[in-house]
Amino acid sequence: MEVAIVDTLVNPKAGIDIDLKNHSMDYIHLAINQQSVDLFLIPSSLDTLTFLENDSIVFSGDLSPINSFLFQNAKEKLSFSQLNHVTAMATHGEKDFNRFNEINDSVLIIQLNNLELKAPQLPSWYIDLEKERLHYSAVANKLNSISYRKHMLNFEDDLPPDFLEDLVNSVPLDNEKFIGESRYMLFLHEYTNLKNREKYETKVKVEGSEKPISIYMAKEIDQLFTGNVKDAFLAYRLSMLLESSRYEYDSTVLEDFSDNQMRNFMKEYFYSSVALKPGTKMPYFYLVNQKGEDVESNDYLGNIVLINFWADWCKPCIVEFPHENALVEKYKGKPVKIININIESKPERWKEYISKYGLKMDNLYANEIWTKNLKTKYDITGIPHSVLLDWNGNVVENKTKPASRGIDELIDELLRKMEL
Repeated sequence: MEVAIVDTLVNPKAGIDIDLKNHSMDYIHLAINQQSVDLFLIPSSLDTLTFLENDSIVFSGDLSPINSFLFQNAKEKLSFSQLNHVTAMATHGEKDFNRFNEINDSVLIIQLNNLELKAPQLPSWYIDLEKERLHYSAVANKLNSISYRKHMLNFEDDLPPDFLEDLVNSVPLDNEKFIGESRYMLFLHEYTNLKNREKYETKVKVEGSEKPISIYMAKEIDQLFTGNVKDAFLAYRLSMLLESSRYEYDSTVLEDFSDNQMRNFMKEYFYSSVALKPGTKMPYFYLVNQKGEDVESNDYLGNIVLINFWADWCKPCIVEFPHENALVEKYKGKPVKIININIESKPERWKEYISKYGLKMDNLYANEIWTKNLKTKYDITGIPHSVLLDWNGNVVENKTKPASRGIDELIDELLRKMEL
């Protein structure tokens, strides 16, 4: 789901139309007039929100009973984001696995009980649908949290025998009525990760092969899913890949789609999803280096530039450090600059990591304001994130290969062009 920010003023008693193109049922989150609102949508539904002076909202339209229910939940601190905060706190802070598991189960029980309590005001079809969806959401959250605890927090959870297998088997795998619904798609994502964790990790070469990850991804999805679910999930995974690592996409993967409509969607998405297109001028920055000196983007004109964005909590970023240091050594004395911009970290941690890992690049720090600015302008949806620029300050490729994946081949090619 993309985030859109619209800054506008609406006169009292006036209205504004928002046309959302959704092809499946799902929930969206709106922040309007400093109020957060969860909305349930189905294709072609039409609903009206009336904001009153006392900060309440009146819903009317096709799904008004459901959206009134969601607004009431928020006032009772039972919104999705509020309950997700509870499970997130357990993920990060509860080291005892049994206690972590109990907290996650209790959140699901709260949601199911709340649904039953307010059943008289809701359509029966929605109650049945939401019960099923909540179970998918709970399983997805557990799978995601367990993986995060292990790989990002270094927690060694003592899982009961067959816990993960029993967890994924507690809900049906193929369920076409939930295609496109965010929590079901997350469940499929986590299920696939569980099944293939030992086979590959994104941004790591697979079995020594140079083939893009998308080729292996399509084959593995084909082994796990069938029909419309397979096509929808393949499109979901490929769109995620394009958001983080465009260099891992290969157009031959389109042959794996059974449905022509989904294949055409993916073709269009590949071209429309580029936010910082080749040839675009490098977005401006004015940051501080490790010596406390001010540095701006224009200082690097005349050099081929590789910018790597990283944070102190990002393990894959740290894995890249030796490879980035090697690039500095390789291009010493040549018009090539390797810049590492630290975001989402405290300045003292940034300096500590420079010393700890012997970082040889041009090390720059982005404060909270600049971090927000850079994430928007460079379309940073995840880190590590790299962008390659030519000597005129033009984008060659955003979301390009990291140092460990052979970015030096592209840099060498640019050097040859520069010398002509």
